[in-house]
Amino acid sequence: MLIIRTDKTAYRPEETVLITLLLQNDGKEAREYRFYTAQRFDVTAERDGQTLWQWSHDRLFAQVLTTLVIQPGDSRVFKADWKQTDLRGRTVPRGPVTLKGWIIGTGERAETKIELTGRVG
Repeated sequence: MLIIRTDKTAYRPEETVLITLLLQNDGKEAREYRFYTAQRFDVTAERDGQTLWQWSHDRLFAQVLTTLVIQPGDSRVFKADWKQTDLRGRTVPRGPVTLKGWIIGTGERAETKIELTGRVG
């Protein structure tokens, strides 16, 4: 099971959004995840179906085959920071934003909503 959390539910323009993905194994058997690059997860910030920002945008990932095993009752944490800018580096307009996170190559997905408040500039 994947859970996405932020440190707050509302952010002023100068604040960084701290995003945590928690991948838990609530089952009775070990879960194995295979990755074909060094990337394990991704996160997007979206509004009205449009992607405003993506954590992996402009990042390079090594081409390596790895396996992650999570034992029953155990979990792994992945973190991302968002400076409230879009894919071109511009400040995102105020309003609601949906954050979506997922584990690469799996069906593990989660989302949460936050509010960008206050005035820009």
